[in-house]
Amino acid sequence: MKNRSLPLATLFILGLFLIYGFVKNNESTRNTDLPYGYNTLFATSGECLMCHNAIEDNLGEPMGILDDWRSTMMANAAKDPLWRAKVSHEVIVNPGLQQAIEDKCTRCHAPAANWDAHHNGQSTYSIAELELDTMARDGVNCTVCHQIPSSSLGNISGNFDINDQAEVYGPYEAPFTNPMFNHTGYTATHAPHINDSKLCASCHTLITHSVDYNGTLTGNDFVEQAIYHEWLNSDFSQNGTSCQDCHIPQNETPVVISSNPPWFDDERTPFGKHVLAGGNVFMLKLLKQFTNELGITATSANFDTTIARTEEMLYERTLELEITEQSRTIDTLFINVELSNMTGHKFPGGFPSRRVFVELIAETATNDTIFHSGKLNSNYDLINEVSGIEPHYNTINNPQQVQIYEMVMGDYQGIPTTVLMYADHQLKDNRLVPSGFSNGHNSYDTVKIVGNASTDPDFNHSNGIEGSGNDIIHYNIPLNNLQEDLNITAKVHYQTSSGKWLAEMFSHSSTEIDTFKYFYKNADITPIIVASKSLLSSAIGIENAAPMEQFIIYPNPVKHTLYIKHLKNNIEAVRWFNNSGAPMQHEVSYDNNVATSRIAMNTPKGVYIIEVSSASETYRSRILVL
Repeated sequence: MKNRSLPLATLFILGLFLIYGFVKNNESTRNTDLPYGYNTLFATSGECLMCHNAIEDNLGEPMGILDDWRSTMMANAAKDPLWRAKVSHEVIVNPGLQQAIEDKCTRCHAPAANWDAHHNGQSTYSIAELELDTMARDGVNCTVCHQIPSSSLGNISGNFDINDQAEVYGPYEAPFTNPMFNHTGYTATHAPHINDSKLCASCHTLITHSVDYNGTLTGNDFVEQAIYHEWLNSDFSQNGTSCQDCHIPQNETPVVISSNPPWFDDERTPFGKHVLAGGNVFMLKLLKQFTNELGITATSANFDTTIARTEEMLYERTLELEITEQSRTIDTLFINVELSNMTGHKFPGGFPSRRVFVELIAETATNDTIFHSGKLNSNYDLINEVSGIEPHYNTINNPQQVQIYEMVMGDYQGIPTTVLMYADHQLKDNRLVPSGFSNGHNSYDTVKIVGNASTDPDFNHSNGIEGSGNDIIHYNIPLNNLQEDLNITAKVHYQTSSGKWLAEMFSHSSTEIDTFKYFYKNADITPIIVASKSLLSSAIGIENAAPMEQFIIYPNPVKHTLYIKHLKNNIEAVRWFNNSGAPMQHEVSYDNNVATSRIAMNTPKGVYIIEVSSASETYRSRILVL
């Protein structure tokens, strides 16, 4: 049932936050101890703390596994308020499927509790049980990933197995087993598969079963995310770069991996740092801001470190951006913006709410904006985004058009939806694919390009060859006889979730939805600028340009031969200038007695100005030589 106002129960809870000072984080009174305890198969993270946190490499750099892990999204998977709100949303619109929804969602967000419950004979595991279960709220903890056996590799959608022999897998040969066994009952076991990307596929390829509006199965399956299969269809899988190489980066300096017993001095290398950085800066900042309300044990210092690592991942290891001027006439400035995916999966990856968009601004020297695609309002919503699906563009010539890289879900009737259980097929998926991505790969049916991007000659193609992992957007900026220098800036923004995506969920009311709405409205929702580049488009050399109908110059860009077609008067002179307007000592051969002249190009690659004159007119245009 929809409700435009917060229910009294939720207002009461939020009021308590304020009364007890929860909104202003006070770590001096907050319990930051990791939880201790066991269930049948798993141990909480606190049980690992005694030996695997107060460690450093032999250069003195801290390598504490729990300090790195405790402020990550993996550690806080069960406390993630967007996830909790989304589960509640799914149940509201599909009440008859509550048990199935909550059981499936906790399988990966509270795996130690969910798996143990099933192991002990339960048919489902609920959110109500999670609320009272310390193990559940410990998120994706140590003894989950380190107990998945090699026989489970290849299982997806949370359907992983757990070794019930109390063996904890690690990457090192001949482990010293007595201390761990005596303290926890687990036996440290050498298992190279702990560094296999298939381990991550256990949860990070997720296929759901589509239902109609009555909650009846349609018979179709939907790929909600397929990060592992995207990785398979990439150069990363071919050159041996695993998920762990990026998200659990290896420290090559030797580390004594256990601080107990005190005399233990067995150094190991390489050592995997459990930083688990992704791209979700928004949620990490929100978790830091509302640690008390969410019962989070990580400190502000822990979060600051994780946020810094995540920002570094976004800024340095996700995307390359290039902006180039192709040509300029009296009427139009032609700009290319090229984005190249540096990750081993689609970008943005993961949950369907995530998206990337490109903002392009053209300004005069006096800061007068003549073109602005991707403009945001004060709520960080795109002002000109269409209400339905913004198409993928090869060419943008109107500031109301904006390039958004995203996956859009469609229900069984083909209507856009943000309800995961309704998701039946993709209506759009133009997320940037990784280098080496191929339509002919055997995983392509799982990781399709959908919509206009699938026929865009510049999407994942370079010089007609597939697998570039990039996209080129052609901006045609109307100038309307403007003869000024222009500052052109391209920015690439990353959003964990937009207001548009959240609107349907926010139209419903529950404690979880209303609580997240409160957090969202009081959090920093500024999109992260992943990359930014600028250039100056000079007006030198085109201020006296004649109307374009005097001459037609093509092709542009040009490789070998340029053609000049004169429509009214014969050509009398052709001159070249560099992009700054300085004349070039370059002899141009042309024939002024034919309707179309041919010019053989022998200039280096770059942008030039060509000036063509007749008896009465002069025309100048920028030319890109490839």
